[in-house]
Amino acid sequence: MNARVRLDYHSGEAVYQQIAEQLKFQVASGRLLPGAQLPSIRALAAELSINSRTVVKAYEHLAADGLVVMRQGQGVFVAENRGGIPAHARKKALAERARRLLADAAGMGASLDEVVETIERIGREMGMHDE
Repeated sequence: MNARVRLDYHSGEAVYQQIAEQLKFQVASGRLLPGAQLPSIRALAAELSINSRTVVKAYEHLAADGLVVMRQGQGVFVAENRGGIPAHARKKALAERARRLLADAAGMGASLDEVVETIERIGREMGMHDE
């Protein structure tokens, strides 16, 4: 289990959302491969010192997005790859990240053009291509 989750209690984002978003990123980046088992609900709750219901809520959101499969008595597993994150889940995750990025950028005094130029430059550096 390579899943690592860090919580930021000052972010304003709900804990279950932080867990779900970080795990989505790990799946999208290939850090968590299809079929990989996620930490058990109890183990992750204990590791993060949170209520197990919070982990259940995060895992249920991931399951609803088709990213994980919850198997009764066996655990939670990354869904088999069907071409990456489903489009609706990907767009939702990107929008949430964009809101956070833009809020941070505005706090630094950056313009929208500066943010877009930076994203495009880094995307090219990482080898990302437009569709």
